[in-house]
Amino acid sequence: MPDLSETPPEAAELLAALRRLAGERKIDIEVDPRRLNHIDSPVASEADGNIWVYAAVGLAALLLWWKGLVPAVAVLAVGALLYLTLGRAYIHRRIERRVREKALNDLEVWRKLWRFPGLRLRAPGTAECFSPGGNWMAFVRAALPAAASLPASPDLS
Repeated sequence: MPDLSETPPEAAELLAALRRLAGERKIDIEVDPRRLNHIDSPVASEADGNIWVYAAVGLAALLLWWKGLVPAVAVLAVGALLYLTLGRAYIHRRIERRVREKALNDLEVWRKLWRFPGLRLRAPGTAECFSPGGNWMAFVRAALPAAASLPASPDLS
């Protein structure tokens, strides 16, 4: 029985090609952070959201001790508003950055990420490819110029 833990070299090369084509803006990787912000997602981090809660609760506790209940509740309300506006935008930016910096550089992370809905690959002249149902490797092969060869993966040397 073949060892399924072994990664075929072509998969690593196709991920390198995807990374290169995305860097050249020949492939657009659209990220839906709301769908990727799942506890099992390899690009989500609970700490991103927790820092907003810790700051609001800490400031509210300080104000409760110093000024009383009304200012503490007001700070909690303002903290909730800030989280719902600035906090979510911050979390979404962090998820997008992790997709580009972490997942595109590690085949294992990319494969885990592709199991979640929330990614869409687009390139001119090819059909769109959505995670988790789409075949990202076939999409990259179709997006590569006909004469282009796959780049050598640094993981294989």
